[in-house]
Amino acid sequence: MKYLVIACHIMKDEILRFQTNGISFIFLEQSLHRVPEKMKEAIQAEILKADDWEGDYIILSYGLCSNGILGIKSSHHSIVIPRVHDCIALFLGSPERYDEEHQKEPGTYYLTKGWIEEGKSPLGVFQEYSQQYGKETAEWIIKEELKNYTRIALVDTGLRLKEIHRQHARENARFLQLRYEEIVGSLAFFEKMLRGSWDKDFIILKPGEEVTQELFLNMDREEKKND
Repeated sequence: MKYLVIACHIMKDEILRFQTNGISFIFLEQSLHRVPEKMKEAIQAEILKADDWEGDYIILSYGLCSNGILGIKSSHHSIVIPRVHDCIALFLGSPERYDEEHQKEPGTYYLTKGWIEEGKSPLGVFQEYSQQYGKETAEWIIKEELKNYTRIALVDTGLRLKEIHRQHARENARFLQLRYEEIVGSLAFFEKMLRGSWDKDFIILKPGEEVTQELFLNMDREEKKND
């Protein structure tokens, strides 16, 4: 089987852990998450470029991501997508583990090694805002945006998480006056995705079918499980 993987750059290390012959990769910038319509355009453009690619499946390593992948389709290839609303479920290993953490503490801001290295932690965004609005206004904006959060959780998937990442995550927690916690992640979801073990946690679209919100509903997951 030949796969073309289109993924967010923050998960590059986790995905390349399962690199084998026959798998090609395209990594897109994380900042696309901020403007869902731009995310859709960027992903769709890469899919169109692959129209003449002689492969079997396009794997889209994204969650629903604020509806940023709605409407995406391929005319010539089947598309495989994790059935998750948030890509953090990929780093935690399963939708069930994500739901467990969400129920335990819904006000959690998750960080990963890739997220930190991309400069997209709250402190990274604060620096961007500071250049636009000045530090005082930037601090007010970022704290207002995240006022409902109670915890910073650094996810350790077991791939070269260093003290510099932990230190940065703790600095984010201090800046926002949130509790800091490190939680154990998993590569299991990434492995299933890259090994072709597509169970109930994946959506498989045929050529011409497009991504819809209904595909991500829990009820729809159960219906497909019982088919």
